Amino acid sequence: MEFEIKQNLKTTQRLSLSTELKNSITILSLGRTELENFISDELEKNPCLIGLKKTTKTQKITTGNSVQILNKEIADNSAKSSLHHNLFQQISMLRLSIYEQHCVKTILQYIDDNGYLNTSLEELATQHEIHFDDLKFALETIQKCDPPGLGARNLQECLILQLDHLQEIPKYVHVILKNYWEDFEKLNFSKIAKIEKASLEEIKDAFRFIRDNLDPKPARQFGEETNQIVIPDVYIFKRDGEWICSLNQNGLPRIKLSTRYQSLMTELKNSSQQKETVKYLNENTRSAKWLIRSLEERNKTILKVTEIILQHQMEFFENGVEHLVPLTLRDVAQELDLHESTISRSTSGKYLFCNRGVFELKYFFNSKMETSSGKEFANESIKQWVQEYIKNEDKENPLSDQDIATKISTEKHVVIARRTISKYREALKILPSSKRSKKF
Repeated sequence: MEFEIKQNLKTTQRLSLSTELKNSITILSLGRTELENFISDELEKNPCLIGLKKTTKTQKITTGNSVQILNKEIADNSAKSSLHHNLFQQISMLRLSIYEQHCVKTILQYIDDNGYLNTSLEELATQHEIHFDDLKFALETIQKCDPPGLGARNLQECLILQLDHLQEIPKYVHVILKNYWEDFEKLNFSKIAKIEKASLEEIKDAFRFIRDNLDPKPARQFGEETNQIVIPDVYIFKRDGEWICSLNQNGLPRIKLSTRYQSLMTELKNSSQQKETVKYLNENTRSAKWLIRSLEERNKTILKVTEIILQHQMEFFENGVEHLVPLTLRDVAQELDLHESTISRSTSGKYLFCNRGVFELKYFFNSKMETSSGKEFANESIKQWVQEYIKNEDKENPLSDQDIATKISTEKHVVIARRTISKYREALKILPSSKRSKKF
C-alpha cells in the first residue's frame, strides 16, 4: 500500500469577535458607576474625545397622587453594593489579566446579598459566551476571598468553604459536612455516632461548633451599616394616566469628537513626514466614534428592554409584587429580535426607579409556576409569600414547609405543593424549620 501526501484547501467559517465588538459587549455589561469610570478613562487617554460639562436636570415624576423632584435616587442596596466593593478591592490586588477580571466581574453580578452564586456556571457560560473552565477559575478566585463562604452554590458548599479558613476544627466536623449532609440536616446524632463509632457527645460537639462558628449567610456582615447610592438607569412613571419609560442621563459624562483634532488630521493627511501622527489620530478617531456609537446603542437597548418589561409587568407597577407575571430573557429576546445574552447583559447591574422603589431590571424576569387551578404565578411572587411567612413566624415553633403551603392555600387561595415551598425556601437560602430552632 502506497501513501501519498497531498495539500488540500478547505474553506471553513469561524466566528471571530473584533476588538470593537468585544468592547461594545463590555459597554453593555457595565453598571452605571463602572460606565462613568470607563468613560472618564477614555477621555484621559483619547485626545480625539472631549468631555462636555455635566448637566444635572431636575425631573418631575408623578407617582400616585404625589410629585417627586428627582436628581438621584437612593436604593436600599447597601449589602450588595458594599459586598461587591469589598470584593473588587480584594480582586484588584491579585495578578489577573483583563480577561480574567472580566470573568470574575461576570460572576459577581450573580452573587446575592447573602454571598451565594444563584445561577449555574453552565448557564453563565452560555449567556455570556465565556468558556466554562474560565468561569470555574473565576469562581475559585472569588471563593478564596473574605469573608469565607462567598461564591457557594448551596449551603453545604458554603459551610465547607469556611472550614478551609479555620485553624482548629474539632474532630468529626469535616466528615459530618462532607459525608453526612442529609443526616446533618435531620440532626441524626445517633446514626452518625454509630457509623463513626464515636460518642453521642462528640457528635453533638461537632454540631455545636458548626452552629456557633460557621455562618449560613457569609455576606450578612455587609448588611445595613452604610448606605450605598444606586442611581437608576431608567425611570418608569405615570403621567396623565399613561405609563412612561425615560432614560436617566443625569450625571453621566457627555462626550463628542474633538473638532480641533479632526482639523489637524485633515491638515496632515497628505504630509509624508507625519504618517505616524496621522495613523495615531485615525486610530483614536475610530475609537472615539466607536465609543459614542456604543453608548447610543447601550441606551437604546436598555430603553427597549425596559419598555418590554413595562408592557408585561404592568400589573406589578399598578398593584405590587403579587402581580408579577412569568417573563424570561428568551421572551424579551424574541420580541426584540436580539440574542438572549444581549438581554442578560442589558439587565444585570441596571436599575429602574418606579413608584414602588428601585429594582434591578433582572428582578422582573421570573419563570412560571402553574397552580392546580391553571393560574400562572411568577416565582418571585411565591418566594415573597414564603419569605413573609417565615419572617413573621413564631421563632420557638417555626413553620414547616407544609404549614406554609397550607397558609398560602387558605389565605392566598393558591394550591401549592409542599415540595414547591421547599424549593423556593432553598432558593432563598432559608433553613428548614428543624434548623430554625435550637435543639442542641
